[in-house]
Amino acid sequence: MTLRPLLILLLGALAAGCAQEPLNADVPASVEVLQAPADVPFGPWLQGQRDQVAQLRTTAMQRYHDEELACWHRFAVNACLGDARQQRRATLDALRQKDLALNAAEREQRTAERTRELEQKRQGSN
Repeated sequence: MTLRPLLILLLGALAAGCAQEPLNADVPASVEVLQAPADVPFGPWLQGQRDQVAQLRTTAMQRYHDEELACWHRFAVNACLGDARQQRRATLDALRQKDLALNAAEREQRTAERTRELEQKRQGSN
């Protein structure tokens, strides 16, 4: 009977050690269609968005590295490492979706510019 309080205390300490901020806290849950604001040139806006994604990716990888090091000091190392990998994967997946949305916005912009150029050429040759 004297082991029961000790076991409860040990389980509480393990649960407290595992509770912390998720790796993907900085990344929005869903990625909406991206479009540059009307008052900002597209090129600088796109570069700023790509820089932001790169910074978030670097932060996520650093958090994973820190979490991985912390896992080795815990009792359930493999479970902790698995959770850290899962959080990293969720973060990187969300960032990949944002990358894809930025690529789509860039393609759309280039298509619109090319259409405008062709229309101007067509009007100029008439």
